[in-house]
Amino acid sequence: MQIGESIRTSYEEVKAHPLRSLFTLVGVILGTLALVVVMSVLDGIDRSVKQGINDLGLDGVVVASPRTPVDRIEKAKAHLSRGLRVEDLKAFDGTDNISDIAPVGETRAVVTAGTVTRRIEVYGVTPEFAEIRNRLTSQGRFISERDNLATAPVCVIGFKLKSQLFGGEEAIGQKINIGGRRLTVVGVGQKFDMNFVDDDDMRKEMGGAYIPWTVYRDMFGRTDAVSYMLAKAITPKKSVDAEDEATARFRQAHNGIGDVKIDNPGKEILKERGQIDIILRNWRIVFFAIAGISLLIGGVGIFSVLKISISERLFEIGLRKSLGATDAEIFVQFLIESVTLSFVGAAVGLAGGSVLVKVISGFFPAGLPVSSFGLTIASSFAIAVGLFAGLYPSLTASRLQPVDALRG
Repeated sequence: MQIGESIRTSYEEVKAHPLRSLFTLVGVILGTLALVVVMSVLDGIDRSVKQGINDLGLDGVVVASPRTPVDRIEKAKAHLSRGLRVEDLKAFDGTDNISDIAPVGETRAVVTAGTVTRRIEVYGVTPEFAEIRNRLTSQGRFISERDNLATAPVCVIGFKLKSQLFGGEEAIGQKINIGGRRLTVVGVGQKFDMNFVDDDDMRKEMGGAYIPWTVYRDMFGRTDAVSYMLAKAITPKKSVDAEDEATARFRQAHNGIGDVKIDNPGKEILKERGQIDIILRNWRIVFFAIAGISLLIGGVGIFSVLKISISERLFEIGLRKSLGATDAEIFVQFLIESVTLSFVGAAVGLAGGSVLVKVISGFFPAGLPVSSFGLTIASSFAIAVGLFAGLYPSLTASRLQPVDALRG
């Protein structure tokens, strides 16, 4: 018998006993549906969590901030250091483990646009800040080197601040007043993913504004003192080395005075990424096992219904063997029927899982695409279950003697 004819007769058997086929395939349908949905949801959570961590902008980042010396000798020599200042950047020429370093000024000020007034966080930054913190704009551009050199009266406002000041109107090119200085909006910051990573600093940035460092210096102090400095390791795994190097260089630049505190959030981020990967991997294993059990139950159903089908078709088997059908042809026919049953169940499960994923994708701001990995694993496993479930019944049918089959 040709394979195409075997497939046709398999579908005829499914259509001839729709209720029996449905109950037989419940396990396969639920197993494949569960795999598609669970894998898609876990992939969506994985992507959202990692996007939230990326939005933090702290991968491989070391933070240097001013602190008061606690050692008695250092207190006595405190006058030998001018504190954390822009001139400290010179100490980081030719670093081994640090790729970028940037000064940051941070303060609160009043912003006014038309009749709207808000008290916001203002950041004085250089272009390196965007590189280190992975800051992008949803509209316009970020602060440039030319802006700093020219002390240009420009600003980049946060995504949330843009809505508060201008609503749905265009913000680029608009004039706003920050701390008494009239500035032109040249960019709007990105919207951060706050669903799985809740961070006050990101919330402040979305409701705040970035201005050139030189403008910040003129507006809020007229000195080169900075609120903190950000240094980025050449790779996230080098954050500890970058921390050690930053500590040594600041101490040398400050004549041995420990008036700079070094924090290493990049190290914690690296650790958290590893833990998240482990947690999600374990959840995948758990749900994969649960779905696998459903598929195995479906395999038992296919095995049972195939045995019943063979007992109902003994005369057909005996007649075909009498007319010259070989054992291999009988074996292939019933094996194809088994695989066809599992294929139908897998198709229904995959379609149902895809529809369900589309329904629940509304709960994910970034959407929830159907996991291609889940589709592949679910369909492969379902067909494999049908294949193995049909081996023994098919082998049994192929070994029947024509006379015994006709008598049966």
